Parts: sequence; structure tokens; C-alpha cells
Amino acid sequence: MNEAEGNAQAIQAIATATAAGITKVAASIQAPGGYEAVQLRVAEQYVQAFGKLAKETNTMILPANAADVAGMITMAMAAIKQKGPNS
Repeated sequence: MNEAEGNAQAIQAIATATAAGITKVAASIQAPGGYEAVQLRVAEQYVQAFGKLAKETNTMILPANAADVAGMITMAMAAIKQKGPNS
């Protein structure tokens, strides 16, 4: 019984911390320069992910325009923008 209660409390603490983090990120995005910071982060993660794939595997599945980083960032940001602030 104590173990189950401890697990439940741990899950609740993680959920609360995650919600607080998401709230802070959302507020930061709405602040001046926030959208640009998101664009930079998306670009960094895109380049990092493809670099990691190239190092770890010998097979890659790439979008037709994988070399067009700016285009891929634009596409990702359009998807984020389309979801809207209340999604």
C-alpha cells in the first residue's frame, strides 16, 4: 500500500512539474522574441537529429527537400502556428 501511494505521489509530482514547465514555455513563446527563439530551437534540433541519424545508422529516410533546412523549419513552424495558441 505504501509503495502504491509513493508511486502515485511521484506521478503527481512529475505531472505538476511538467504542467508548470509547459506553462512557462508557452509564456516565453508569447513574449517578444519568443517565436524567433522557437524557430532557432527547431532548426537546432533538426540539424542535430539528422546528424545523429547519419552517425548511428547506415540507412536514412529523408524528406525530398532534407537539404533545404530553411524550408523544413518553415514547414515545422507553419504546423506549430496552425495548431494555434489554444490547441
